[in-house]
Amino acid sequence: MAGLDLIIGGLGAAARFLPLAWRASWAMLALTAVATGLALGQAPVWWLAAAVLAIVTRGGLWRLALDLGRPGPSGYQLSAIEARLAAVWALSGLFLAILAMLTLVVLLCCAYAAASAGLGFNGAEVATWTPAIQGGGRVLLGAAGALGAAGMVYAAARISLAEAASVAREKVQVLSAWTLTRRRAFGLAVANLAVAAPAIVLWLARGAGWPWLVAESFVIVWLWLPMSIGLMAYAYQAAEKP
Repeated sequence: MAGLDLIIGGLGAAARFLPLAWRASWAMLALTAVATGLALGQAPVWWLAAAVLAIVTRGGLWRLALDLGRPGPSGYQLSAIEARLAAVWALSGLFLAILAMLTLVVLLCCAYAAASAGLGFNGAEVATWTPAIQGGGRVLLGAAGALGAAGMVYAAARISLAEAASVAREKVQVLSAWTLTRRRAFGLAVANLAVAAPAIVLWLARGAGWPWLVAESFVIVWLWLPMSIGLMAYAYQAAEKP
């Protein structure tokens, strides 16, 4: 199953999972939303709290989504599953950070090559690079940037089932989950974008003050978080079918 079937089926599964998640993990969702709102309010100390609470909340929801038992009371539990999720976050972040650095190096090389053909270029002064990039050089740099961004999205989609696989297989899976997304990367990217769309739109249209923080944290935690797990659980179970 790939493409349109994955998108439609995954979004349907995400919507169906939403009320189940609310009933099973309402307290942890509420705590995570509060911490997320405080973190969005530029309180750095709350980012760590929001991340820890999100991992605990996701652990309970993964149990529910993959039929591995009920979450703990009101969604709270702390066991090996949450530890594996934390490891997946760390390893996935490291993998994507390395790819991002490699992409940046390639872009810098392209920028140097494009600027070196322009007037006023001085390799020792980075400030002269941008004015020196003209015409075809800008096209080259724009194409390289687009390819780099597409590559990052593709890589993120290919390891997007790492959480589901780590919970279901009872061992940490990151690059090992790469094969699960074969011929599914595009569908997963589109479906995840659709699930995240409300949060993205609200963020782009963000305002000032607590009303915006409350709305944004609600959309992220009460909508996107459980729906993303419902979507990825559906995609994982479909990928594991013989």
